[in-house]
Amino acid sequence: MRFTDPWYALLLLPVLAGLWASWGSVHGMAKGRKRFAFAVRAVLAALLVLALAGPQSRRPNQGMATVFVVDRSDSVQDAERDRADAFVREAMQKLGPDDMAGVVAFGATPLLDSAPGGRRDFPGVQSKVDGSASDIAAAIRLASASFPEGKARRIVMLTDGNETRGDLMQAAEVAASEGVPLDFFALGIKAEQREASVVELSTPSERRAAEPFEARVVVESTVQQRATLVIDRDGAVVSRQPVLLDKGKTSIVLDQRLEDPGFYRYRATLEPEFDSDRRNNIGASFTTVRGKPRVLVLQGSTNHQDLAQALSRQGLDVDLRGGDGVPVRAEDLQPYDAVFLNDLDAKFMGARQMQILRAAARDTGIGLAMVGGEGSFLPGGWYGTPVADALPVDLNVRQRKSFPSTTVLVIADASGSMAMPEDGVQKIQLAAKAAEETVKLLSAMDRVGVAGSADGIELVAPIQPLKDKPGVISQIRKLRPGGGGIYAEPSMQFAQKQLLKEDTKVRHFILLADGADVDTYGNSLAIVRDMFLQKVTTSVVSIGDGKDVPFLKQLAAAGGGRFYLTNKASKLPAIFTQDVAVMSRSAIEEITFVPEMRSGEEALRGFAPSELPALFAYCLADVKPLARASLLSPKKDPVFVTWQYGLARTLAFTSDAQSRWAARWVQWPGFGRFWGQAARSIARRSTQNDYQFAVAQDGGKGRISLKATDRLGNPLPASQAEVTVSSPTGESQSVSLNQEAPGVFSGNFKADELGSYIVSVAESAGGGAKRIATSGFSIPYPPEYRQAAANSALLTAASALTGGEALARPVDALRPVPNPGETLTDLWPWFLLASLLLLPFDVGVRRVALPLKAILAGALARLHPNRAPQTAPETMARLRQAKSRVTPAEAGPTAGQKPPAPAPRVEPRAGTPHAPQDSPPGSTAGRLLDAKRQKRAGRNP
Repeated sequence: MRFTDPWYALLLLPVLAGLWASWGSVHGMAKGRKRFAFAVRAVLAALLVLALAGPQSRRPNQGMATVFVVDRSDSVQDAERDRADAFVREAMQKLGPDDMAGVVAFGATPLLDSAPGGRRDFPGVQSKVDGSASDIAAAIRLASASFPEGKARRIVMLTDGNETRGDLMQAAEVAASEGVPLDFFALGIKAEQREASVVELSTPSERRAAEPFEARVVVESTVQQRATLVIDRDGAVVSRQPVLLDKGKTSIVLDQRLEDPGFYRYRATLEPEFDSDRRNNIGASFTTVRGKPRVLVLQGSTNHQDLAQALSRQGLDVDLRGGDGVPVRAEDLQPYDAVFLNDLDAKFMGARQMQILRAAARDTGIGLAMVGGEGSFLPGGWYGTPVADALPVDLNVRQRKSFPSTTVLVIADASGSMAMPEDGVQKIQLAAKAAEETVKLLSAMDRVGVAGSADGIELVAPIQPLKDKPGVISQIRKLRPGGGGIYAEPSMQFAQKQLLKEDTKVRHFILLADGADVDTYGNSLAIVRDMFLQKVTTSVVSIGDGKDVPFLKQLAAAGGGRFYLTNKASKLPAIFTQDVAVMSRSAIEEITFVPEMRSGEEALRGFAPSELPALFAYCLADVKPLARASLLSPKKDPVFVTWQYGLARTLAFTSDAQSRWAARWVQWPGFGRFWGQAARSIARRSTQNDYQFAVAQDGGKGRISLKATDRLGNPLPASQAEVTVSSPTGESQSVSLNQEAPGVFSGNFKADELGSYIVSVAESAGGGAKRIATSGFSIPYPPEYRQAAANSALLTAASALTGGEALARPVDALRPVPNPGETLTDLWPWFLLASLLLLPFDVGVRRVALPLKAILAGALARLHPNRAPQTAPETMARLRQAKSRVTPAEAGPTAGQKPPAPAPRVEPRAGTPHAPQDSPPGSTAGRLLDAKRQKRAGRNP
């Protein structure tokens, strides 16, 4: 036994001292009972003190527990996987009676494929893991956590050792401290297999126009061979040359020159003579050439070019695109310093494109502007989108402004087709999400109801006021798919019955239907026309372009509402909120007004309030906190608003820039200057200092090496710049830099996803503005595809650190470990339990006096009923003897006799000893006899 905290045992001394001191203060208890009570109390106190000391029992471990860590990453070929399975299978069949074995499979993440158990047949690894990366360290941690108690422990790694995440040596240090050896059985591509890959393509992060630079390509090959290296820039081939590859790494340098400003993407493609995997033959890099500001204008239609032409006349390089020209990759946005969404409906952008645009503004400083129109802001379906997060205005205007009370009823197709998943989510759930977003958009005074239509119509959320929005949303989420298809006429009749009972000023019905599965047209058109005559509008949303779309369009036209066609159910939330905003008259304010101007905005510099022309309408929005509204409507609604979002300046112009709402502005001489100044005020600005990036990816991390100098080439003593990395998914990471030398800094960040990473360095430009330098790098293929041989050096080093070794035979994985260790079991719960069980005895022995001798005698009599009766106890015998010695004169007189005269009392002389006692002086009976004699002597002097 051992104790984890033996110093607590010193508490026994004060406990014993307290018991000793309290001995004399306890009275009225026989000595034997008193001794027993104090003994019980001492044992109870000792158990509590020893429980605090943390007692543990030791038991040597019996048998061996081996966990096989099996590599299932993409760098391990099928033949090597079969070798690993065969190794584990043979080892498991040779387990001893006390041995156990388990299996952990790993790639990007580890999984427990087989829990530790006894001898059995191993069918091979069954777990499906993400093979795009190798995290051996995570697999070792999982293996360590899966060991059973009471066994010696060993981990066997079956891997090629090419880790792309984690730190194997760090995990080996932990294993060594725990006494767990790491053995290994090396897997991997055989050395004679011919393979080549592009390891790196590097270009300068930024160069001036016409300044020459070098593009450096590093290629790795397992054999000496010939190859062709192709270099393309933004998809156009600029170099194709034959190269001779040595065994190992070969560095190839090409001279380049860029004449025009822009953000350029270089790509290197290797075409080797011998190759086993062509997925790793690509490398990518980026270079920026600064020039005059470049602006991307995105519009639903390119027919109206008033804004693009005005920006061009102001000396800006403008790229005008329609809705089908929205960039789909992060690097496609980097050539631009600002992006204008000019009356662009949200339907032209997918969720990923919106996330990329938001990340480009937040993390790389690209200015973002939204210009109004019937396809912008709320009317354009931008409510609740990632782009709306970056805007300086809030589109949830019904929460803050007074609008006509509105009732909205949604009947959604709940047929079997709505149970089909889209991106892992059922379509019916996306429909419920759309209704949920509609609830969030409306105010507490509005009313909403939601029903599903399949074989019948189920009203999951009755029409009710939105005073308890969470409660209404919980009801909407009960929307579930049923069977059949949506029935048009019953749905129209149900909507008519429900909405005609409402007395709100606006009553609106939304029908969501499958464009290829609508049944029972019946009198649907007549019902919708009658509803419209009674001021109930109807909009229709069709999922898919099917046979019933013409009929659904007729329904929307007859109901005075809108028709929406989408092939993606994920767009339903934007469609619903867009439709409700328009139909409830809370999206557009049609009024002729001259904007009220407030000074301080760069875009309005040089303009007088009196020279601003009138506008005819604007999209309703509200100013976000910390945003600056420079133009206001007569109702104090924002017309021109800016703010700082991350590294970017963003603006919102709620009227349009066309001849619809801004006809007088388009003809105004200051129209071009106004928009030119607005574009320059939000455009990304170059840094005053020079920053050169070198970015490398290794082990799931990116490493930035930054060289910072001023315009004269002097190294900066300390970097005050903010470094931000935008990942391919649009996530943002801030990078902390450490100085390595004058003007040289470095830092790490997470980089384990495929795609392009945009790195930005931001300097303060005063007033909250930023100056930005950008670069980037790309991971064109998983690092798993790069490896060409087993990393035996890493495996050997990790194994040697823990006392392990390389294995040649499966049986070697079961050999005894030098130190099997021992199992420690905590005993303090048992000590505590014993003290609790003893507590009633401690109380009882002090409070209750039991005739233990009599109880014992009775028990013995029951156990031995045939035994002769026992003689009277010694005490009773002494009492009888004392009684027999009493003289007849002492006896009472008989009837009719006089009592005899008392005998004269003889006093004992001094010094004469008393007569001998009939009973021992220390016995109870003796004390009783002495008391009786003294009483009689007192009556007869």
